[in-house]
Amino acid sequence: MDRKLFSEKELLSFLNVELRKTGEPENCFFESIVRLRVDDRAGCNWAYAKLKGLADDHLCPPAADKIVTRARDEYNLK
Repeated sequence: MDRKLFSEKELLSFLNVELRKTGEPENCFFESIVRLRVDDRAGCNWAYAKLKGLADDHLCPPAADKIVTRARDEYNLK
């Protein structure tokens, strides 16, 4: 499967839109993408998205992990 190419800004925007759909507050958001030097075995060129913010004294939800996992299957950085 070919991955769609996004700039880091575009990918962060996509991830944050998906996070908002889970109902998380605005102070919980993805702030940066960690690029890999070499594509992983699945062909993805980024490792994860750094999450920032606290929601009711807890780190942002496990839903964020699901969003990143799904996005890594579909998108690469330009």
